[in-house]
Amino acid sequence: MKYTLGVLLLATVACVHPLLAQPFSAQSAVAQPATPQPDRAGEIVRQLASAFRAMPSYGVGFEVLAGEYATRGRYAVAGDRYSLALGDAEVFSDAAVRYEVDNRRREITVNPVDTAARNILSNPVRAFDFLDSQYTSELLWERDGLASVRLTPAPGSDASAGTVTVTLSLDPLRPLSLAYDFDGEQVTVRIRSVEPLAEPVRSFDRAAYPGYELIDFR
Repeated sequence: MKYTLGVLLLATVACVHPLLAQPFSAQSAVAQPATPQPDRAGEIVRQLASAFRAMPSYGVGFEVLAGEYATRGRYAVAGDRYSLALGDAEVFSDAAVRYEVDNRRREITVNPVDTAARNILSNPVRAFDFLDSQYTSELLWERDGLASVRLTPAPGSDASAGTVTVTLSLDPLRPLSLAYDFDGEQVTVRIRSVEPLAEPVRSFDRAAYPGYELIDFR
């Protein structure tokens, strides 16, 4: 079985340098029942996906929280290419191949890109793109310019991220957090910043990792 960074996070979070997780603000933590509206959840999801599709390149700063621990990371996207850094890991993708570098173990794992993945750690290019039949959307609450939408894998889909709850600001439109439920295991990703890229996305360079073991699953 080939484990992605997103799956391995659940098993290795206790090894990450511990930082006490900070609670969400009272404004985003207190959920109020949503007033039923025709396909309001679908409308919000479409707006969010369109906003990211309209950006040719961008960088996202984020924080991963699991249990009592947290670690910060950052990724950059340009078209279908991306690079990501989180803890001791670096990830690079050229749209077809994903190179995952473990600097602690001095290993490089190579896999084909999972283009169907929506997990922000497995495929950040599509982290906010739920516009297909893989997921059904439900508005949990909306108030004070904020909203929360739950995305559930549709029956028969091969969606790998489990249930995803997206909380976002509506004006300006900006994602605030994604909460993943992997069969009862909870991982939350807080979005700290979204901004245009000031430099090109980093590409994988084998020469930058001399002595690292290369494990190729292609």
